[in-house]
Amino acid sequence: MLRNILYDLKWAIALIITTIILFFVIALLTIKPAIATITEKDIAPGQIHCRSEQVLKDETGHKWQVMLFTQVNPTQEFASLNLRLSVLSGYPHLQSRKPLIINTPSDRYEAPDIFLGKSPLPSIGQYEVKNILLKLPTEELSLEIPIENNKSTHLNIPKAVVKEWHEVAAKNADLFEKLPSDFPLAC
Repeated sequence: MLRNILYDLKWAIALIITTIILFFVIALLTIKPAIATITEKDIAPGQIHCRSEQVLKDETGHKWQVMLFTQVNPTQEFASLNLRLSVLSGYPHLQSRKPLIINTPSDRYEAPDIFLGKSPLPSIGQYEVKNILLKLPTEELSLEIPIENNKSTHLNIPKAVVKEWHEVAAKNADLFEKLPSDFPLAC
């Protein structure tokens, strides 16, 4: 009798382990990995800050924080749409006053440097992409980042991140439409 109980217990444990393994396999196959998330924050009445943030490696293995962000307020359509690049190791230093080159399979765009030599740190660059982003296809692209000694490094941006950037721009357009252009006063 004890032998039958142990035999049944062994099969029950095997069934439980198989079920758990099957659950994890199904979960791994159905869950899409998230590269980043879009965050929105009210920073003042009528002002909304929206951003997409990732950490990616360049061709030499340096990690970069890549953040696309904007603010929308009731008096302007897009207050800004900026791409901030920060090398996390502090090196290499970015070259100020040089544009960021955005390469797609079919086009090449130049995003102007916003800091113009007044960067808070030499490892941070910020570029205006308002006029470029909406022209970009939602496919993988490459950033050619100007670094010291007139060199550049390349950072590949996955398709999912480019799609997220388009969502940030679209959210801001939607938010602007929802904001009232004038406020009636009741006396």
